[in-house]
Amino acid sequence: MRYRLNKLIYGPVGGVQTERLDRGPTWFDDELKVSYLRGEFTFTKTNENVLVDGAVETAVDVQCVRSLEFFSLSIHITLESVPFGLPNYVAPDDEAAANDPDRLISTDSWIDLTDTLREEVIFAIPINPIHPKYTGENPPPMPNGMDEAETDDDWLHIKWSNKADKTNPTRAANSDSGSG
Repeated sequence: MRYRLNKLIYGPVGGVQTERLDRGPTWFDDELKVSYLRGEFTFTKTNENVLVDGAVETAVDVQCVRSLEFFSLSIHITLESVPFGLPNYVAPDDEAAANDPDRLISTDSWIDLTDTLREEVIFAIPINPIHPKYTGENPPPMPNGMDEAETDDDWLHIKWSNKADKTNPTRAANSDSGSG
């Protein structure tokens, strides 16, 4: 996802350039593939860099941790003021930008958002993705023909109530004083 920012880079500070993104299936690396990428970016020039703002919609195939089924997970990514260093400019106090070549605009005015978007997609994927059909009131079917009544007997059900403290003033006083 490369964009040419020639007019923006050589234009005045505060200049803005807007670009659209509309791509089909895209591989970011050997393991990460998205079904599509749709969005819009706004590039704003400052004294020291170009700030990227934008939003991207995409979908990733992930495996549900409950059912082990693969499903397409829709993801919304927001970029807010992501700095990219101007060509041939590195601020003396900004060592992070100098050490990250992926966050620099090339000398021929191209900006590459591929690595930035890849990172954002990875961060947006939940650690334990759950298929939408299992997130509601309907749990997945029990394995090996077990029904729900068999599994509920194994759980201890506790109901917390303040009634005991109100009916037993000694216990309420002891719990307020910290001795239990």
